[in-house]
Formats: sequence, structure tokens, C-alpha cells
Amino acid sequence: MKRIVFMFLIGMFLSAPNAWATSSRSIGLGVSLGVAFPEGDDLKQEVQVDDWQASFNWGFYVNIPLISTFHITPSAELYKIEDQNATDISLAFKFIVPIAFLDLYVGAVPGLTTVNDIHALNIGGLLGVSFNMISNLDFFAQFKYKILFHGNENVRVMHANAGVLFAF
Repeated sequence: MKRIVFMFLIGMFLSAPNAWATSSRSIGLGVSLGVAFPEGDDLKQEVQVDDWQASFNWGFYVNIPLISTFHITPSAELYKIEDQNATDISLAFKFIVPIAFLDLYVGAVPGLTTVNDIHALNIGGLLGVSFNMISNLDFFAQFKYKILFHGNENVRVMHANAGVLFAF
């Protein structure tokens, strides 16, 4: 009897959709373009950052599926805070919800922001959607909100961007 139950469980395991298997998509490289909107106290504490002043941003990233519904995404983004160049190095933890031909995702995004010679920790969240355009090329659009911490001051930054992902 134990052998029959064991064989039944093995059969169910092998025939059921395997949610913990890696995604059918493999590791991919991507690029994104968009707009960043910083707001809050300037990191150098000399001037106030204009409320939600738009700045062009661009970046690149690597998408690493650990399981079909959980990906990690190291990324680098460049934009401006006032007239100062800013670089974000982040690691997004994305939770994927596949719906028909779309993948909706939400996630947490901790990282480090460098503005000239100042380094500030940041934490944020993201919300996005992606879909497969052709073969191994995906398109995505996402919204990210981050808070940069520097001493007693902080800067809030919203990112709205879109891009493509080339999967290997």
C-alpha cells in the first residue's frame, strides 16, 4: 500500500504543472528608456530639488528567472537630479503573475544611488507588465518609486520606463 501511495505521489509530481521549475525563458539582457521625476531635499543640502522635475533616464539590466514566478534583476540606471548626474545600481526582486499573453509583476528594489561624490542607499517598489514580441525578444513597461536616504534628508524618485529584453 505504501508503495502504491508513493508511486501515485511521484506520478502527480511529474504530471502536475511544475510551478517551482525555472521559467521557460532563460536569462536575458535588456535596455530601458524613460523619465525620472526626483523630488525632495537635494543630497548636497544646498538647494531644494524642484518638485517632480522630469529628467531623461536610461539603463540596462539582466533578468534572471529563479523560478517561473520569481525573478531577480540587477540593473543600472542613469538620470539627473537637478543638474547633477545620478546613477542607481539596484537589485529588483520581481514576483510574476502570468495572465494570458502578459506577465504582470510587482517587486521590491533595494540599491545604491551615486550623485557626484555622494552615495545614498535607496529602497523602492515597482509595478510592470511585459509580453513576448517575437521569439526571444520581450517588451516591458514599468513604474518604479524609490526613496534615497542620505543622513536626515531624502529624495523621492519616480521612474517610468519601457524597454526590450533579449533572452538567450
